Amino acid sequence: MAIGSGWISYLTPEGKLVPVVNCNPPDDLGQTCEPQGTRWHDGKLYLTTRHRGILTYDPKTKELKTLVYTWRNQLFKGPNDLDFDADGNLFFTDPWATGPGPNVSDQTGAVYQYSRDGVLRKVMDSGNFPNGIAVYPDNTGMAIGDCAAGRMWYAAFMNGPSMGCPQCPKDPTHAMFAGVKAGTYCPGNGCPDGIHYDVKGNLWAQMARLGGIVEIDPRGIIVGFVPIPNGDVATTNFAFGGPDNQYIYMEGAISGTFWRFKAPYPGLIGPAGVRLAAQQ
Repeated sequence: MAIGSGWISYLTPEGKLVPVVNCNPPDDLGQTCEPQGTRWHDGKLYLTTRHRGILTYDPKTKELKTLVYTWRNQLFKGPNDLDFDADGNLFFTDPWATGPGPNVSDQTGAVYQYSRDGVLRKVMDSGNFPNGIAVYPDNTGMAIGDCAAGRMWYAAFMNGPSMGCPQCPKDPTHAMFAGVKAGTYCPGNGCPDGIHYDVKGNLWAQMARLGGIVEIDPRGIIVGFVPIPNGDVATTNFAFGGPDNQYIYMEGAISGTFWRFKAPYPGLIGPAGVRLAAQQ
């Protein structure tokens, strides 16, 4: 994803970027796309963009389409990242002041759900700068990177009665939460940007402004840090891939470089967006 140029490209095993499609609208509109995050689902590439909302790209037909770009007839503030739950519901973050707005003085960010049956809902509000997002391996909740606050949120779906909430109903739509808590505060000036789970329930978070990626165990404790070798502090996003989906490919946005290393376990989201089974 190239924010400045609008190009979405493939990274080949040989380390070459191959441009595939440009999401910028016609020049006479005076607007750019500024793509942010991507996820594969059912053979299509879903992408968040600051200025055009959520787009889908079909590699078979070469069609780029708009999925949704407004909430109650107002433009989003700048969609940033996205993920699907195991049921096919799409969740995406919308931090403030990176897109057309409706109001740049409103410095709060939100999380939206675009359900598998085509209903758009705002499911979370008043975040400092919600950025990366990833659904738990067991499909019971999701993590959100609150970039400006340097922390992670953990939001449990309303999955029915529990010890902590015996009166809680079960919400199969995943539009309600039993609770949202802040945890895993990032060291230094770290901003959790792109985040992904591995099959063991460890959350990997690329740290913009910190120059690397952290591993967070299922308890929310940071257990490792992998710095980018060239010192680039704009480590913004990454993906699992390679043999057995066990390699992490991370980028340095300032230097325009890509690096990879072998993670302890495979990533939860495999090739073409296939959700791998969680492991104990």
